[in-house]
Amino acid sequence: MAIDLESSLRTLHARRTELMKQVEAIDAALAALAAAGIAIVHAAESQPEAAADITSPVAPTRVKARRVLSDEHRQALLDGRRKARHRRAVDEGRARELLVPPPAPAEAAALPRLVKRAK
Repeated sequence: MAIDLESSLRTLHARRTELMKQVEAIDAALAALAAAGIAIVHAAESQPEAAADITSPVAPTRVKARRVLSDEHRQALLDGRRKARHRRAVDEGRARELLVPPPAPAEAAALPRLVKRAK
């Protein structure tokens, strides 16, 4: 594989000339500012306080465990939302109002689910 060094050199020399022109333009601008009596202020090179912060060791942070609702609490929230949705539907006329509320979970658990008939 042949590399054309002449074209690479020409490109590098052209780039160098462009950069030198930019440096000369900057020098001319600085000389004009100095002739006008405007002081040139240089920014601080580095701040030692900031460097100390960067080199300090990083302390791990503790994350609290996620809070989880109990099953009873979650079910109560779902029931409350369901009742609120139904109440809004009743108010808008899209549903009938329930005359008899459903039995409480404690009462429903006490009743047998299947009953054998006596012959």
